[in-house]
Amino acid sequence: MLKIRRNADIKYVVIQHTGHIVNVSSEIVNNEYLQRGDYGAPYDIIISKNGEISLTPRWIRSPYKNKIEINSNISKIFKYKNHFYSDITPSQYQVNCLNIGVIGNYDVERPNISIFNSLTNILIETLNNINIDLYTSLLYYSEIYNISSPGVFFYDKSYLLSFVKKTKEKRFIPYVPIPDGGGVIVEEPEDTKSYRLLENGDKRLLENGSKRLLEEM
Repeated sequence: MLKIRRNADIKYVVIQHTGHIVNVSSEIVNNEYLQRGDYGAPYDIIISKNGEISLTPRWIRSPYKNKIEINSNISKIFKYKNHFYSDITPSQYQVNCLNIGVIGNYDVERPNISIFNSLTNILIETLNNINIDLYTSLLYYSEIYNISSPGVFFYDKSYLLSFVKKTKEKRFIPYVPIPDGGGVIVEEPEDTKSYRLLENGDKRLLENGSKRLLEEM
C-alpha cells in the first residue's frame, strides 16, 4: 500500500528534469513510468516546456494510475491535503519532499521563460501554504543524488530564490499559463541565464544551447 503524507509533512522542495531530449507531454511521462510498473510518474508536479502545470496521480491521490490533472490552476495545487508519497531516491525524501519534474534535458539545452515563470509561481504558492524556508529547503536533485539534474544549463538557484523572494513581496505573479497559450509573459531577466560554478568559485556563463562536454569548458 502506498504511504500517505500530508502537506504539513513537506520539508523540502526538490527540482529535477525528466531527461527527455524531445518535447513530450506530461501524460507521456506518466505513461512511461506506468509501463515500467510504477505508480505513474515519481513526481508530484510536472512542468511542461510551455509552462503547463500538471498534477500527477500521486499528488491528487488518484485511485487511477493514469489520471493526471492537466493545466492545473496554481492557486488550487494545495487544495489536495493528502498525497501518495513521492517515489524519489534517496528514500528519506519520499515522505517529506515536494518533487517537481521539469520536462526536458537541461544538460543539453536551456529552459525557457515559460518554465521559469511557472516554477517561480509554484514556489511562491508553496510558501503561501507550507511553512518552510526555501533558502534551506529548496534542493536541486544533484544536491541529494549523484546525477546531473536538473542540469548544468538550469537556472542559477541563488537567482531563482532571489526572484521568488522579491516577487512574493510584490504580491505579483508574472505568468499563468492558460489553455489557448495566452497569458502575460515578462521579458526574461538577464540573471536567469544558467551558470556553472568553476572549481575556484567563479561563475562562467554557458552559451545558449551549447552541447560541449564539461571537460571541454
